Formats: sequence, C-alpha cells, structure tokens
Amino acid sequence: MGSIEKFLWFLYKCFAFYTLVVYALILWIPFDGWVAGFMMMSFPIVILVHVISLPVWFVVKKQKALLPLALILLGGIFLDRTYAFGNSRSGDEHDSAGSFRVLSYNTQVFMRNAGTSDDVRKEQVREMKNWIAENGDVLCMPEFYDEGRAMFKTTKYFESRGFRHSVRYEHAPIRWGQYVGLALFSKYPIVSSQDTIFEAQNGMIRADLKIGKDTVRIIALHLYSMTLDLNKLAHQKKVDGVVKEGRVTLSRMKFGFKKRSQEIKALQAWAEDSPYPVIVCGDFNEIPYGYVYGKMRKSFANAFEDKGSGFGFSFGKLPYFIRIDHQFYDSDKLELLDFQTHRNVKYSDHYPVTASYRFGSAKKSE
Repeated sequence: MGSIEKFLWFLYKCFAFYTLVVYALILWIPFDGWVAGFMMMSFPIVILVHVISLPVWFVVKKQKALLPLALILLGGIFLDRTYAFGNSRSGDEHDSAGSFRVLSYNTQVFMRNAGTSDDVRKEQVREMKNWIAENGDVLCMPEFYDEGRAMFKTTKYFESRGFRHSVRYEHAPIRWGQYVGLALFSKYPIVSSQDTIFEAQNGMIRADLKIGKDTVRIIALHLYSMTLDLNKLAHQKKVDGVVKEGRVTLSRMKFGFKKRSQEIKALQAWAEDSPYPVIVCGDFNEIPYGYVYGKMRKSFANAFEDKGSGFGFSFGKLPYFIRIDHQFYDSDKLELLDFQTHRNVKYSDHYPVTASYRFGSAKKSE
C-alpha cells in the first residue's frame, strides 16, 4: 500500500509542477503556440483536480493536503477573471447623462436554421430583434443575417428603430440578397470605419462614433470559430467513435489557437493606432485564461471583471460553463457604469452582454 501511495504522490507532484507552469503562462503569456493554448485552457480542470485531491490527501496524510491547498489558494490570483462578486447597480446606469450602451450578441443568424415552424420562428425572430433594439445604443452582432424576406429584413428593421448608421464586411459575398457575417449598428454617426475578414464569417469591424462632442472607437469582432461539436463527441457509444471525434476536436482546437494568435495582431494595431478611447467587443471564442484574453487584459480593462456578477457564462451549449463573449475598454478615458450578461435571453446559442459607458475616467473621479 505504501508503494502505491508513493507512486500516486509522485504523480500528483508532477501535476503540481504542471499547475505552476499553467499559472505562469496565464500570468505572463510568453508564448502564443497551440501547446501553451491547450495548457492555459486547462486551468478550470486543473483547479477542479486540486479541489478533489484536497480531501483525498487529507484522509491519506494530513500534511500532504497542504500542497493542493496551497495550489488552490495560489490559483486565487485568477479569481477576478473567473467570478465577479455581484457589483452593485441601481438599474438605471445606462440612462445617466452622457452615457451610451454597447450590446454584443452573437445572433446565430437570427435562428434562420432553427427547426421550428415559420409561424413560431417569426414570432421568436420578432421578439429577438425587438429585445436587441431596446437594449443598446451600439450593437455588435457576430453571425448577423439579412435577406429580402420580411422575417429577416434585419437591416431595415434596425434602421427603423433608430440605428441609422451601420457597417458590414465590405467585401463579404452576398448571394440572393443575403448577408451573413459581423455587423455593427449605431444610433450615433460613424465618422470613419474599416473592416477586415479573417475567414468566412470571422473578422473585425472598426467604427469611430461621434457621441456629442466626443468620439469613441468601437472594434467589433468575431475571432476564429473552432466549430466544435461536443454533443457529437459526448454521444459516442464506441471507443473508436470517441477516439475519432476526440482527434477532430483536438485538431480544430489546435488550429483555432494558431488562428486567434495571428488575428490579435491586427486587433492590437487597430487599438494602438486609435486617437480615441477604445471599446473592443464581440465573440472572442476564448475563455478568460487564454492567450488573446491575456494580451487584451494587459492593455485594457475587462467590463465583466469590473462590473459583472457571478461567473458570467455566455455560451448556452456544451461545454456551457464558459465565458467567451467579452468587452474590453480604455479605463483611462472611459468610465464603466454597468455590465450584464443576459442569461434569460435564449434566442441564440450565446447570451447577449451589455455594458454602459460614459466619457471620462472613473479613476480620475474617485
């Protein structure tokens, strides 16, 4: 029994070393390779393993429980990325003088591919468009969809609701009057704009908005999607099927890490070149411990971390418990008033997130 315990303790110490490497990568993000990407993404699993190990080693030998306890406590340095302790809000922050509200919502092509009858879908699409129009002054919508049918005349609908200024991919293929991709709508004038397509629906849109006497640069984005089908993997009944789907999943994740590490270079160039305060919003397809998130966090504040509540999970399908829709902002020039993840809005496979801002630094007003 003693030899088994020694072997398991050796394995656990190796895992403890791996944990320290993961922590270091998340803190300093020195590498952008896919290996580092996998390691950083494993952070939640790493913490879970230590939480489970703590009572086990406590029963085996109390002194050995100090190692998992120390690693869990050390992992607390990432708590602000993980959980927000119910930042107080009065509920009308976005209505305060000089404020504007930014909504980011992957609309999943407005349920175009939903397996429901036209009558049911028409009502859902109508409700979805209405909710979006009522909850933002600036709308950043990955997987936006527009076509000639009344149900999907989304551009005309938002224009009729006061969003008279918009930007879409200029060179995106439009067939039969249809558009699929990222879109940005604004109630405020757009003084300049630029777009770039990374691949298919993925890319970025930059719009400089004139709000009163001030100007803000909004960068809406949809970073590389790995199109993982975890439901298919979870429902495999044979080992061969699990292995095959597992390889496909890992391959797509590997490619995704590589693509997003390239895409952030273009994003950083747009942000650093801005003469105005910057807000970056959209579907990052990356959790808070990844390379892109870490890079953004070095230059900008994260709205969820500053004013969010709970875990802020923004994805409604497997693996469910992840936050991949983010808003970053220039805290030296903008004051964040409010941030919400609307988990009660379930039209898409993502949940919408909204944040209210006004010009001026919260740091200076404190």
